[in-house]
Amino acid sequence: MSGTSAVFIAATIIFFTSIAMGEALNTSDGYLDIKNVTMRLDGGNATFELNYTLDPFTRLYVLALGCRYLEPELKSFLGGYSRIKLVKADTEGASLIVEGAGKYNSGYFLFDSTPFGTRDNPRRDGIDRFSVIYPEGRTKTFYNVTSTQSVYSQAGAVQSHRAAAAKSTRPEKRASGREPEL
Repeated sequence: MSGTSAVFIAATIIFFTSIAMGEALNTSDGYLDIKNVTMRLDGGNATFELNYTLDPFTRLYVLALGCRYLEPELKSFLGGYSRIKLVKADTEGASLIVEGAGKYNSGYFLFDSTPFGTRDNPRRDGIDRFSVIYPEGRTKTFYNVTSTQSVYSQAGAVQSHRAAAAKSTRPEKRASGREPEL
C-alpha cells in the first residue's frame, strides 16, 4: 500500500466519522445524559452546575474537538431562561450562569419554577437530583424533577454572607494591635 492511498483511507475514515458525530450532536436522543443539577443562588443570578455522562462517540468527539460543540445543547437545557452564559464545560459536567434568574421583590429574590429544556420542547424525564444552594450555605435537595423549583432568598443574605466570609479569612488582631504570628 502506498503512502498516498493510506492518507486517502485515513482521510475518508475521518470524514465519515466527523459526519456521523455531527449527526449525533444534532440529535438529542441520549448522547448527553444529565444526572444531577446544582443551582447556586447569588443575588438575582444563579449558577447551574450540571453533571452528565456522554455516550462514547460524543465523548471522543468532545475530547478531539472541544466542548464548544456541546454549548447549544447545554444552553437549551436551561432554555426557559434568556441570559445564559457557559462558564466551563468538560466531558463530565458544565457550569452555566443565568443573569437575572431571580426577581427582586420587597427585600427578597424570587426564583420561579422553570422547566428544563426549551419552551417548545420541555424535558419529560426527571433529573435524578436537583439541589439549591442558598447564599448563606444552606442546601435544599429535590429528587426526580423536570424543572427548577420555586425558591427565594433574602437579598441582604448575599452581602452579609460575603462579609462574614471575608471577615473569617482575615487574621484577627491581638490586644496589642499586632496580627497573630502564623
